[in-house]
Amino acid sequence: GDRKKGKTETKGKSIMGSVAGRITTETPKFELLKKTDLYEIRKYAPSVAVETSDPRDNNAFNVLANYIGVFGEAQNEKKEKISMTAPVVNREEDEGKELRKMQFLLPSKYTIENAPVPKHTDVKLVDVPERVLAVHTFSGVCDDKMARAKLDLLLKKLDEDKISYDKSKWQLYRYNPPWTLGPMRTNEVVVPADLH
Repeated sequence: GDRKKGKTETKGKSIMGSVAGRITTETPKFELLKKTDLYEIRKYAPSVAVETSDPRDNNAFNVLANYIGVFGEAQNEKKEKISMTAPVVNREEDEGKELRKMQFLLPSKYTIENAPVPKHTDVKLVDVPERVLAVHTFSGVCDDKMARAKLDLLLKKLDEDKISYDKSKWQLYRYNPPWTLGPMRTNEVVVPADLH
């Protein structure tokens, strides 16, 4: 009986923690190359992501959550439950269009070779290579408009610092579940950058 109680308490604590914005899931590993008041330049290790495309955020999230088995049997060919990681990644389908594509990065033990194949045709595995990103971190409930405003801020600063970047590949990273209080949420806009 006591062991079960301990488990429930731990779960309660982690939900309370996530309401307050504590990030307890695995996040991708990176090496910090440069830090300023407004942004960081980070070199990320390669990873594998699962991706879908839907302009409605909730739909895209649910499709990917089904793949990893959040709501029951995992919708992948091995029926393998996969741990949720952070951040949830949004990116544009085409430059200037809305953030239609959503990705979950899979835990670091997975590669494109051993990651379970999605059951649904609208879900695909994506190889994410090593990358150097300029990252601006901010809090709040973030929508498309806010993300673009923060991106403009980041790009302006990179221009001032004479750091080249590829705006067409910018992404939004969101680290917290929807029930986390707005001011406690961690978001990042990221853009591939070149320090040379």
